[in-house]
Amino acid sequence: MLHKFWERYNANPIRSIVKSFHVPIFMAPFPALTICPLIPPPVARRNVVFASLRLPSNMSYTTGRFLVRYGPAFANENAPGGRHHIDNFKLLLKTNNLSLIDFIKALRPCEDIFESCAWHNVDTNCSELFKISYTFAGICCSFNYYLEESIKTGRVRKADDFLTTSLYGPRTGLQIVLNRYFLVEDDDIDEKYIKSSTNSVGLVVFSHHPLEYVATIATRQILQKGQYVLTSVNPIINKKLSGYYHRDSMTGELIQNCINEKTKLDYFPTYGHFNCFTSCSIKAVLQACGCLPLYYTPIAEKHSLRLCEWEDFHCLYANADNIRIIQNVVRDNFTCECFTPCQSVQYGLQTSRLLLNGKKSYNPSSLSLRSRNAFFAALRAIVDWIRQCRICALGSCDPEIPPGTASPPPPIIFACTVSHLPTFCSRIGRRQDPTIG
Repeated sequence: MLHKFWERYNANPIRSIVKSFHVPIFMAPFPALTICPLIPPPVARRNVVFASLRLPSNMSYTTGRFLVRYGPAFANENAPGGRHHIDNFKLLLKTNNLSLIDFIKALRPCEDIFESCAWHNVDTNCSELFKISYTFAGICCSFNYYLEESIKTGRVRKADDFLTTSLYGPRTGLQIVLNRYFLVEDDDIDEKYIKSSTNSVGLVVFSHHPLEYVATIATRQILQKGQYVLTSVNPIINKKLSGYYHRDSMTGELIQNCINEKTKLDYFPTYGHFNCFTSCSIKAVLQACGCLPLYYTPIAEKHSLRLCEWEDFHCLYANADNIRIIQNVVRDNFTCECFTPCQSVQYGLQTSRLLLNGKKSYNPSSLSLRSRNAFFAALRAIVDWIRQCRICALGSCDPEIPPGTASPPPPIIFACTVSHLPTFCSRIGRRQDPTIG
């Protein structure tokens, strides 16, 4: 492996000059936040959906309840247990004249997850902040996520269009309180489900760029019961400066070793590493099965491509190892090459956890936003926050932002609390600091 690396480097060496400096936090887009449940829909939601269904004449009540509980999980080729129930799922949907996507959306509305929300300490309807979104994990709920709108309109968002904030402190940023009953295991003992591979009763949270598809390799954190989770999200802007190229040893051609913003992808209006690999994944699944899984619904609608139904899942299962591309691939009939963008924003995560042992009872619904902020601010004092927002540049620094003109700003923070019954999350924001810029 070392010899192979030396051969490749010797044939095409790259000289990088990296310089870092700090800039105000508002120069980075406020990250998108995507929340995906790891558990079946709550029993109350399942009861509502089940009551609206008409069971086929040859389907038992128990089978119908089973399909409603596991529908969202089995509608993904990475849940192989669903392959044994395809015929029943297909029959249930046909009897009720439902598509697979309509069935899943009915079981996963965002309002089931949230109890209250606020932006910069102003109470805001959660449905105005969080919208249904599509990720590799299925149907989720996202805040500040523009990719699907951009796909629909074909318009590329400019830097000025992104949500940014220069505010900081315990009463700023995004604050959410999760529904206290959402993470409660409410199944009867005889109907206990088998947990997913994470063995978690909780939610998975992705912090990502607003124009970035939440792909298989996306950075994530799992929020579980009985824990208070503090996640510092540190935005890092990577950019290549003008005038730096590599000269190919064979042709003498100048190569910039990165992809600029004008580069087009087949299925996304904006180039990005994850978007590029996802575009390759879409090509791979179309080539193998002739349809797109439901988590590519916005792309299917934009390009008039067929969404996979239950009868297509045999093909998805058989090709599961080849239809999710996470690295450059060269095969006999398929090639995928993705390169580093010339400018991108990455959101690094650092997490601290505090176990809630049940000795004290915290009921978020009984607290005002001011009281909740005081509670969260007190708990955050245990964390040694990294204060970092930097630009990594290949070459000398941009003259527009000379090094040392801005002090290191506080990080963007996501804090989440999950107790054994009440489950509540606090904000993406920045801790209080009077010195900035």
